[in-house]
Amino acid sequence: MAGRSLSSNVPEQSKEKLGANPNYKRLFAAVALTFLGDGLTLTAVPWLISGVTRDTFQASLVTTAMRLPWLLFSLPIGVLIDRHSRKQIAVLSSLLRAAALIALTACVALNAVSIPLLMVFTFLIGVSRVAFDSTVQTLIPRIVHKDRLEKANGQFTAGQLITSDILGASLGGLIVTIGLVIPFAIDSATALLSFLILLSLRGAFRPEPAPDGPAQSDSAQGAAGEALPDASGGSTRPGKRERTGWLREMSLGIRYIGGDPFLRLLAVMSVLVTLTFSGMVATQVFFVQDVLGLDSLGFGVLLAIATVGSVIGGQAVARWRKRAEANTVMLLSLLALGVCYGIVGLTRSPYVVGAFYFLAAFFIVTYNVVRSSILQRSVPDHLLGRVGSVFRFLSLGMGAIGALLGGLVVSLGEESLGLGRTASLQIPYWIVCVVDIALAAAAFARLRAAGRTRI
Repeated sequence: MAGRSLSSNVPEQSKEKLGANPNYKRLFAAVALTFLGDGLTLTAVPWLISGVTRDTFQASLVTTAMRLPWLLFSLPIGVLIDRHSRKQIAVLSSLLRAAALIALTACVALNAVSIPLLMVFTFLIGVSRVAFDSTVQTLIPRIVHKDRLEKANGQFTAGQLITSDILGASLGGLIVTIGLVIPFAIDSATALLSFLILLSLRGAFRPEPAPDGPAQSDSAQGAAGEALPDASGGSTRPGKRERTGWLREMSLGIRYIGGDPFLRLLAVMSVLVTLTFSGMVATQVFFVQDVLGLDSLGFGVLLAIATVGSVIGGQAVARWRKRAEANTVMLLSLLALGVCYGIVGLTRSPYVVGAFYFLAAFFIVTYNVVRSSILQRSVPDHLLGRVGSVFRFLSLGMGAIGALLGGLVVSLGEESLGLGRTASLQIPYWIVCVVDIALAAAAFARLRAAGRTRI
């Protein structure tokens, strides 16, 4: 595993308590505010959509628009993160989010909302999320000691879920009944506050230079015949000049993953898990309404119950990792996800769904936290933005396609196959069940073998 030296423009990492780290507290506060507003918006948007159309395919277009930026911009933003100050990128992304939300709030207040307009605004919000989330993942290992990464990532995940899915979703479900414009107005305010807090971070947080040469851009090194990193942290020098610029820099993250069997396997798992999960989420509001018979408040409460499981998972993952290898945690989490969502797809009881949403959310967090910690710990800092962007492209980027497919699957089940509304809305849950269980079984031997040399 490649080590990571400390850059002179970033405050020194230490093993002090996370609560005593000023930069950690500022970043945590900015993320919590962002996700609080995001939870309100994500709860309000489906109800805004359902007031405009009852067509599942049209509804999935809005979800797709919000996820599409992960597919389009994950890789380019990874290059930006490895070129420029990560603090500045986080600041600008919060400013973009605030501007888009203020405009959306005005449209909702004026009752000038349509599916195309919602697609535009959710796309812009999605762009800001790509930049913000991607940058935060590279800021954490710069302000937190590597031995505390699981704890820090767990706390960030728990904090995000408390603010987004418990406070945001629960309050959003209640506030929507008062006025649809209110959640968007609050999200605008939290985005502006996050922007101000991020400005107060101490340090420039510029990426560290590649270990093979002076502090210069990868494209400049490539023009002279750069030593390219391989999966073991070493390097191979190309025999001729390769591509320069954005395409070449984006390719370095892909090549790094391609040379590492463990990371390749994680990438494939990310694609399949997110593709199926996004299809389920895209039609979830109709499942809650038409299958479970819940209103907006019930929807918010259901998501809040699930988030309690996520929060517990975020707090428990560090302890679990002390007792088990990362590959074991990921495999058990994936298997449990399949079982939980399979049961959800077989019931119409909101109580049973709430219980298994709770369990599924626990395992979603343990899987994601362990995966993020592996990347932060093992990937060199000057490549962390690009390698992370490849994973976000393969997972969250595929979410745009998964959301679209989810809407199509439900429409086909109802209209072409004649399965009825209830059975059609349960299909995405059955798909998640089959894929996750099959993937856990297929990855068992390979993940354990690869993991022994990396964890």
